[in-house]
Amino acid sequence: MQVVENWADIEGQIVAVKPNPLMDNFVTAQIKVANVVPVPGFPNLFEQAKGSIIEVNIPASKAKELSLSAGKAISGRIRKGGPTTAFVHPDFLKTR
Repeated sequence: MQVVENWADIEGQIVAVKPNPLMDNFVTAQIKVANVVPVPGFPNLFEQAKGSIIEVNIPASKAKELSLSAGKAISGRIRKGGPTTAFVHPDFLKTR
């Protein structure tokens, strides 16, 4: 299955961070989503995520740089990479 290019900007709070067992150099963060904003020109596949907890894959180097851990508030641009996977754009990930 091929996923259409898609992006959404989210804000939320990290619930947990763990190493991704299938992808070296990535961690998986569970994020309680507080807000979702569409990115102009791209489908928003996260419209229903507000108020729920989603899992997002983040490059481990970026997670370490930002000292990501449970309880941290973040904002970032994310995309679905498949039916059950999502990835953050590391250049847009910030702690708040």
